[in-house]
Amino acid sequence: MDLLKEIGAILGFVAFVGLAVLVFMTFQQARHLRRLREWAGRSPERAAAEADRAAAAAEATMPRIGEEPGTGEPSEPGGLTRIRGEVAYRYEELDRRSPVSPLVLGAGLLALLAAAAILTGGFGLLADDDGKRASTKAERPSEPVVAVLNGTAPEGGVGVPGTAKAASAFVEDAGWKVGEVGDAGSFSASTAMFAEGAKSDARELADDLVDQLGEIEVVPMTPEVEEAAKGAELALVVGQDDQAIAG
Repeated sequence: MDLLKEIGAILGFVAFVGLAVLVFMTFQQARHLRRLREWAGRSPERAAAEADRAAAAAEATMPRIGEEPGTGEPSEPGGLTRIRGEVAYRYEELDRRSPVSPLVLGAGLLALLAAAAILTGGFGLLADDDGKRASTKAERPSEPVVAVLNGTAPEGGVGVPGTAKAASAFVEDAGWKVGEVGDAGSFSASTAMFAEGAKSDARELADDLVDQLGEIEVVPMTPEVEEAAKGAELALVVGQDDQAIAG
């Protein structure tokens, strides 16, 4: 299941990149067609626009009436107009010289940032050297506590000594916080039990211990196990099928 999740995440990211490239190429095609039309028939208009810009800049710097030449300051509206005209001219020059539209370039950078956030966060594809996410269960303070209980006792008998202690080492190695370590009577098979609202955590616990204990059944916590767990949200009951781990 983990492999399928990773493959799905990768395919989703590839599809996102492909769509972004397709949109980029569509915008660029429209941009090139527009620029071809403009450069084909608007050379006189461009020259007139440049002349108007130069005239406006010269008029904005002329002294006001009653002031000596060179001593007057341009009025605020004229100054703002000149600044806006200069900014518009610079942007037009950048847009004309750049092979990529500045707007499209900015959108592309935002898309890359979003893709990086999805890749590292939402999809969880970055992992540590062991193939697990860098933030382990032990680093999360809200991780549920697991009670490890010995359920290897036959009917009316005593369980194999040391079973719960050996299993608690497996639980800790998997990154879970171990709570109560004790006995839970007779269970034919190892079982992961959960309190209300912790079913998904119990499934994850069972998956983490499949290499050590094999397939583990996930069921709601019984009143007897809840009492033995002493408040833990999860309980791993080692059954008679895994009693050999104590040796």
